[in-house]
Amino acid sequence: MAHPTPPPSQSDLEALRRLLLEPEQQALEELKDPRLWEEQVSRVLPEALVRRAHTDKSIQYALNPILEETFVRLVRRNPKLLVEILFPVLLPGIRRAVASLFAALTQSLNQTLDQVFSLQGLRWRLEALSTGKTFAEVVLSHTLLYRVEQVLLIHRESGLLLAHQVAEGIHVQDGALVSGMLTAIGDFVRDSFDPQAGLNTVNFGERVLVVEQSALAVLAAVVRGTPPPELTGRLQDTLAEIHTRFAEELRHYSGDNRGLADVHPTLEALLETQYKPSGRRRPYALWLAAALALAGPVGWGWNHYQAQRAWQAYLERLSQTPGIVVTEAPRRYEVRGLRDPLAADPRSLLEGLPLRPEQLRATWQPYQSLEPEMVLRRIQQRLDTPGTVRLSWRDGVLVVSGRSTAAWLSRLRNLAPLLGVERLDARQLVLEPPSR
Repeated sequence: MAHPTPPPSQSDLEALRRLLLEPEQQALEELKDPRLWEEQVSRVLPEALVRRAHTDKSIQYALNPILEETFVRLVRRNPKLLVEILFPVLLPGIRRAVASLFAALTQSLNQTLDQVFSLQGLRWRLEALSTGKTFAEVVLSHTLLYRVEQVLLIHRESGLLLAHQVAEGIHVQDGALVSGMLTAIGDFVRDSFDPQAGLNTVNFGERVLVVEQSALAVLAAVVRGTPPPELTGRLQDTLAEIHTRFAEELRHYSGDNRGLADVHPTLEALLETQYKPSGRRRPYALWLAAALALAGPVGWGWNHYQAQRAWQAYLERLSQTPGIVVTEAPRRYEVRGLRDPLAADPRSLLEGLPLRPEQLRATWQPYQSLEPEMVLRRIQQRLDTPGTVRLSWRDGVLVVSGRSTAAWLSRLRNLAPLLGVERLDARQLVLEPPSR
């Protein structure tokens, strides 16, 4: 009779469990250590990012806010870094733009002055008055060879407007309407005449519509005047460049134009203007520049002359004012001298002159003037001269006339030498009896 197998002991079960589950338990323990996570993730992260970037744009969308915020903080902490990055890229473009701007301004200034001051300009003004057109329209009709006013890039399959560039100063309708019109005309031509035909040129009024097409896009230029043959070649080259650079965006176009934002500078380069060459060019710009260059020294000289003349007039006023003696005027707006306290304020003498008080540097020393007018003012102030007394000078003698008291006359005789009076004649003064 067989004996039953005894059940395994607890230690045997624990040993079996370790044999079976120890690898998984060790792996679970490792997952609890963040350092091991970082090591594992770092091994696969670059390849994962590259693979996901080829699949869709979610990685870019997720990283955009982080990169933007990081870049902003970096620039705020070190602004010179942004300058060092952009300087080599922007400087050549800025130089070319400035040079082109000055060249355009010089040409425009020459043309404007030629139109204003020449006999031809006067004839054009008379033509504008007689025809009812504006002067600018008349000038444009006589001087313009051609001007590319608008450039439109249209998606060929859908007919939607991809980009629209307009020359400065040109007022246009909605570009989408023009795009729809071109698409409709092109469909009409293909349906009515030739399924393979394409729209090349359309004349309307003073303008010509020049069109070039590719498998994915249509490039149209609105031209005022007569377009030159080489314009067609430039449109073809531009369309080929756009087709090469933006082929993916054009093939999968779904109405979103953000992917074609970089196409605008390429279209803007087509906005050009060509004028008829004049028989004899007059260097009005150079004449004007020379006049402006001379205007500075001439204006400075005139202002200097006016300022010096005003300063001399002020010094003359000072010298003619009683109680003021100018002893030195070493330079303009600086004066030194003597001034009686009863004399007029020197600043009041600036009235009517193009001089400001803050421009002056004046130093006045007080003194007692012996000029007759100042002596009379001093007597009237110090002695409280009655209104019945008249004072006048005659051959260096102070003549007192009228009516006064003996006490006032006695004070005058006593203070006369101190007040600047050497000789006194009071024979014409009638003395009043003292009041009781």
